[in-house]
Amino acid sequence: MMAKRFDGKVILVTGAATGIGRATAEHLVSEGAIVHGIGLDGTDGRALAADHAARRLPLFFTEVDLTDDAALRAAVAQAHQASGRLDAVVNCAGIYATGKRLEDVTDAEWDLTVAINLTAIFRVCRAALPLIRAAGGGSVVNLASVHAIATVPGVPAYAATKAAVVGLSKQMALDYAIDRIRVNAVVVGSVATRMTLGDAPDARERVEAAGLYFDERKVPRVADPSELAKAIAFLISDDASFVTGSAFTADGGLTALLL
Repeated sequence: MMAKRFDGKVILVTGAATGIGRATAEHLVSEGAIVHGIGLDGTDGRALAADHAARRLPLFFTEVDLTDDAALRAAVAQAHQASGRLDAVVNCAGIYATGKRLEDVTDAEWDLTVAINLTAIFRVCRAALPLIRAAGGGSVVNLASVHAIATVPGVPAYAATKAAVVGLSKQMALDYAIDRIRVNAVVVGSVATRMTLGDAPDARERVEAAGLYFDERKVPRVADPSELAKAIAFLISDDASFVTGSAFTADGGLTALLL
């Protein structure tokens, strides 16, 4: 049997129950990784893990409150103990709060967005980096957004946290290069996920018809989560051995159109 790109690698994925995190977890398993997913959506996460267990594929899921430092530490330790090592972390968990100018944002709304979009990344990495170092090095990928570069009205907390994710990723890349740990942010555009489009079955079609993300040449377009999963897999892999400290843009040309 031909070796797969991530054979023997153990990877932790946050936000693994839905959206880009789910697609990433599934793709990494398909390439040979042992994946430990964590996130808030226990129902979808358990269903994902059960489906893979039935097919004897190593994708596991633990429901975790991403605002709880002790719970995050425990989840990282559990993944390491279960598989004996940790080679990479992908931070996909996030929330998207819209429709308010800064003066209308409550402390609770601001704090929750910061806690999930930024502080959870800090806490997961704080727990995971010594374990990745002990494995001889590896990779961290943090999900950012085009809102870090070119944003829209009504998303102050989201834009601020995603810009911070880019800055944190660049800084971590410098601190942990000595440990052979690469750190990159992925700057994503519009992706067909529940967080971005909601639950309406025709949401994607309505976004496209409204022209919110398109010019007459259909550039950029709304991506499938699987497309982002492949970009993330590249950054984790040895194919990206010279890529660290980057804001790796995968946005279908959105920022090229806007900037």
